[in-house]
Amino acid sequence: MRKFKINTCKLIVAFVLLIFSSCEDNNDPELLFEDTPAVRIEKRIAELKSSLQSSENGWKITYFTDDTELGGFTFLFDFISDSEVLMDSDFGTPDVNTASLYDITLGSTIKLTFTTKNVIHELSDSDNYPDEEFVGQGYRGSFEFLYYQTDGDDILFKSNRDRSNIIRFSKATESDWMNLTANNKDMLNNYIPKDPLKSVFRNLILETESNTTLYNFSFNAPRRYATVTAITTDAIESDISFGLAPTPTGFIISPEIDVDGVKLNEFNYDTDTSEFVAENNGVKAILRYESDLNFVLPSYDLGNEPNNSIRLYSTRFSLNDDSESFTQFMDDLRAFFSESLGGRSIQRIYVYNLDSDEPFIQLRYLSGSTTYRQNFPVTKTITEDALGNRIVVFTEIQPGNTHFSRRGFLPFIEYLTRESGFYIQRRGNLNANQKTIGLIAVDDFTLLSHWYDF
Repeated sequence: MRKFKINTCKLIVAFVLLIFSSCEDNNDPELLFEDTPAVRIEKRIAELKSSLQSSENGWKITYFTDDTELGGFTFLFDFISDSEVLMDSDFGTPDVNTASLYDITLGSTIKLTFTTKNVIHELSDSDNYPDEEFVGQGYRGSFEFLYYQTDGDDILFKSNRDRSNIIRFSKATESDWMNLTANNKDMLNNYIPKDPLKSVFRNLILETESNTTLYNFSFNAPRRYATVTAITTDAIESDISFGLAPTPTGFIISPEIDVDGVKLNEFNYDTDTSEFVAENNGVKAILRYESDLNFVLPSYDLGNEPNNSIRLYSTRFSLNDDSESFTQFMDDLRAFFSESLGGRSIQRIYVYNLDSDEPFIQLRYLSGSTTYRQNFPVTKTITEDALGNRIVVFTEIQPGNTHFSRRGFLPFIEYLTRESGFYIQRRGNLNANQKTIGLIAVDDFTLLSHWYDF
């Protein structure tokens, strides 16, 4: 067998050359970039700041914080420097002339944070909420947004509170800043509604080439949320409730209405008809007032409450679903009662013993620091119209209670004992155990009083 001699010196030299060669051809991924990761991140942060400041009139977003229970809120942002921003909004109490601070930092991703208090923080303030069900939750908004991607001229972020919620920053216009608060808030008044002469019956009609579906529309103004439930019994979708965000010309909704792949999300207001209309590819949705009750109201079995009693909602809660006409009536009643009775004031109004034919209206009023009660007995009859809507008629038993408080309370007694009676409508839930009821005057569709059972 041949033996090979190994030249140790040559081997060492070859090994050293191999090492130097390897260093020159290093394919380490970090060195494929010109900069280190830290430098690249700083560059991206600087680029995002530059982009946010590049729009001449700032940015506009419509922020639906939770479209299962809340509507949308429009904000304008003008990033005037690397750290300062001006804001306007159709929500809360904006001060467009006062700058606040923002920052862009790296967390799990690049994050835009509005660091000092401004109107955007009112959406996330747990002490600022639309009603009692949202105590401790606020409007479920965020003031931190995670950079997601660009889409044309738009910048997309995710809410840090709900990362499935993508918020689109679109370039604002000069007119947005001029008209946002006035136009959007004025448009809200067209669907609250504030006109006491308008009917309380408001329906959404969904039309396709082959079908028309009728939905009841109930709008919760503080939440900016519409409960939209089918009246037509064979409706394919029985619930198409959505959040609303006002625009200068109408409103947009989320989630959008989807009819066999045709989507509707933008309604325009017709000032001549007081209707909101959305239309796309042969599908049309119309939100309108109804002058005739030609549909069946959501049913409520009056007289089967846990304690067979109901209480007028507005005598406990400031936010209620009364019609504007009834709200004005109650304001006048309170003033008349106090003026007629030496400063005494209405505290609560109930109807008790609804399981009997002879319930009674109970007035609780405040005199000084003491609450007093007076009962006014009535009879009760319930009938149905041709469609199946239930009508209750209360009739005062004569001779009635002649206590001196009667003269100040008489307008309400006359209201509740009107000869035509009231349509009974099931409204939303007060909570898990209690329901709310609408009483709509049969002879005046502008009068809706809101009650709850207990």
